[in-house]
Amino acid sequence: MLAKLIAFLLTVLVLLAAGTVVFFMMLVAMNGFSESDAIWGLGVYVILTLLVTVAMGTGGVLLIARFIKKGFSPLVSCLIAVPVFSLIGMVCEVIGSLIGVAVAEIVRRNF
Repeated sequence: MLAKLIAFLLTVLVLLAAGTVVFFMMLVAMNGFSESDAIWGLGVYVILTLLVTVAMGTGGVLLIARFIKKGFSPLVSCLIAVPVFSLIGMVCEVIGSLIGVAVAEIVRRNF
């Protein structure tokens, strides 16, 4: 149980740190947008990032449970699950930032 909690917390912390870096990169990328247009894209990004963070943390817990059930030690399970789901989550966060920029562009052109 402790390994699952540690893996969840580590994955969430790594993804929140990566999400913060991606957020600031996204702010630079959206430099030409007005505030009223950009806020829609930033809101979409924040929502997607929170969903991805919780989903990847949960996925890490499920993978650890599966590894422990197969006989792996909790430490080895954490060392496998946390980097795997952190990398998947980072890719999803970058995709989420692109979606956020696209939403801001749609709002700027249509509304």
